Amino acid sequence: MGRRTKALAGIVTALEWAIEHQRKFEAWAATLPDDEKRKLHRDKARERQEAMDAGRLYLPRRPDYLRGLTCGARTVSGAPCGMTALFPNGRCIWHGGKSTGPRSPEGRARALENLKLGRRKRGKSRG
Repeated sequence: MGRRTKALAGIVTALEWAIEHQRKFEAWAATLPDDEKRKLHRDKARERQEAMDAGRLYLPRRPDYLRGLTCGARTVSGAPCGMTALFPNGRCIWHGGKSTGPRSPEGRARALENLKLGRRKRGKSRG
């Protein structure tokens, strides 16, 4: 057996080990409660943001064990929210993803100017 063949055999063995390790991790992660899955979701979102900031073209997709993860926040009726479109924080647009609006006096002044400009463009009210 030549040196190249031994090197390739070592690479194949390492890849097989990594694939098996990933499969075991995914099987374990699928059994976790939703709160723990949300932590994993936040970690994956952080990795994705770091890849985007670094300018990498490959962005990892959401793993299979996180597909179908719901928001889980308690709604007004007391039932858990069932939305699956989650922000990086693990919640949906209604339960932790939306902006709370400007807080500083400068930001509030800008928002008021935008509101006035919009009303001038389209009329007083859309109603």
